[in-house]
Amino acid sequence: MLEVAFCRKVRQVMPPIVCSSHTISGVMPGGVIASRHRFEDRVKACAEAGFDGMCLHFRDYAEQRAAGKADKELRAVLDEFGMVENSVEFLRDWFRPEGEANIRLALSAAGAFGARHINVSPDLDDEAHPIAAMGPAFAALCDRAADRGVGVALELVAWGNVRTLDRALALLDLGGANAGLIIDSWHVFRAGIGLDELATLSPARIGCVQLSDAAATVVGPLSCDTMSRRFCGEGALDLRGLLDTLARMGVAAPLAVEVISPEAVGMVVQEAARRAFETTMRVVGDSRLTVGARG
Repeated sequence: MLEVAFCRKVRQVMPPIVCSSHTISGVMPGGVIASRHRFEDRVKACAEAGFDGMCLHFRDYAEQRAAGKADKELRAVLDEFGMVENSVEFLRDWFRPEGEANIRLALSAAGAFGARHINVSPDLDDEAHPIAAMGPAFAALCDRAADRGVGVALELVAWGNVRTLDRALALLDLGGANAGLIIDSWHVFRAGIGLDELATLSPARIGCVQLSDAAATVVGPLSCDTMSRRFCGEGALDLRGLLDTLARMGVAAPLAVEVISPEAVGMVVQEAARRAFETTMRVVGDSRLTVGARG
């Protein structure tokens, strides 16, 4: 267990810390259900572990509504446990005509959960979608989200058509003022993006930072290797270097812990939330993001 006084000291100087849906869903991405754990149990587990909020999947929202829960009931649970730094994920088909139903669902989920932004992906099917061709759909999505007071956070992914910072920024420039970038540690290192290159970004462009660790060697295609992430500090990624770089840049975006792995899936929800929080706090507490707390 983390030393309580140290933890409190670190929390006073670090950005908000969020638990991503896959970390505590109890199922692998793409499963039949969004989570095998009750909504209330996941929220409570995250709060007790120390998280400030949750990133919840729009499929999760659809399942809760199908089970008869109203928006106000879901929001009441989040409010009861102090989950205020919330977001919605992971909108993949927003640039295709068939994605309209999911866009509406994600926007509704954002309203229900009090989300600050909706996480969206680029084209992950390696179809080499031209960025310019995606621009109108991205701008339209940003406008619709802005009407609801919500941001749109584009995730740079190590495969697909937005795997470099140049491409990510080109698409962001076609969006609205509420568009930001998700910097995911796994994708940054697996895509071969150097920390010096990352440091050229304006901190205002970064809407969220996602953290997880990984083995030194990639096993199989990247789309498969991403399913074998590790808890922070339990792999070979230079998370300390990444966090130090973000600190020097002045990034204050929320830190979201996203561990996708069979190990995390097999845990009871309380254990998954606690381990995700404590391992991340050890890494963050040893970085420049919290240099004031160590002095």
